[in-house]
Amino acid sequence: MPILSVAVICNRKAEKAQTIISLVQAFRNNPTAFKTFKLVIYDNSLDSQVLPLDIPFPCEYKHDPKNGGLAAAYNYALQRAVADGYDWLLLFDDDTSVPVDFIEKFDRISSKVSDEIAAIVPKVYYKGRYFSPYKVLFGDIHRPVDENSTGICNYEISAVGSGTMLKTSFMQNIGGFNETFWLDCQDSWIFRSIYLKGRKVYIAPVKIEHELSIFDYDKFMSAERYLNTLKYEALFIRSYKTKLENLFYPIRLIKRTIILFFTVKNKRYSMMTFKHMLTWIFNPDKCCKVLKKSPSVLKQ
Repeated sequence: MPILSVAVICNRKAEKAQTIISLVQAFRNNPTAFKTFKLVIYDNSLDSQVLPLDIPFPCEYKHDPKNGGLAAAYNYALQRAVADGYDWLLLFDDDTSVPVDFIEKFDRISSKVSDEIAAIVPKVYYKGRYFSPYKVLFGDIHRPVDENSTGICNYEISAVGSGTMLKTSFMQNIGGFNETFWLDCQDSWIFRSIYLKGRKVYIAPVKIEHELSIFDYDKFMSAERYLNTLKYEALFIRSYKTKLENLFYPIRLIKRTIILFFTVKNKRYSMMTFKHMLTWIFNPDKCCKVLKKSPSVLKQ
């Protein structure tokens, strides 16, 4: 089935993006699998760049110096997918490594699944630690789906956006990607929408590696980036979860405060979580007041 993929990069050269490197390696392993594949490189960096000449499959470059985050990139790619007749839209950040048979397997699965399937997701790991896809439990608590599970899920799940492939017609029918969640919680909104519309997610027997900031705060996270994440998490819970789950949210934050205090070198993140919890209790409107876009937040 025709697949249009979008790789969102920010402050990184295309030839240094692990996603693009691994896709090129996959092409060299099996060029036939890429016969209906196209990549859009959506560059949120301040300065544009010239793409390397050795990208062996159809590729389009789009520069967005205003940096609309993930939502702008995804919506641009969705428009291209609809206009050019691509059945599936494959999402990537710039720090994902896919196996050489990734496109081949996703293409094969997409050609066989029923119309009820709105998304196909891989099994995602960080340094060998499995963490996505995950069940969505009460209070928006996430627990990884059984590592051996494959096929159609009949319960609510969510997943990391990078590596997720979405049915173009489904995304078009729900009006595209949510510009409110321009960077954080876009994946939560996508899978919540799939569940509420009564559609299904297919877990593919494919493993990928992906860097995730929450697994190494000291290396990947900044204070402003974390505050942005907290605010959009609060906004998502307030907008899409029940009143009882909203009441449960501070308990989650207390637990996270303790975990961050003992596991992260920089104690600022623990304190920020605690303050966020108090704000949620006493002034939830302020808690959900999202930040203006700034350079430090936009580093994905």
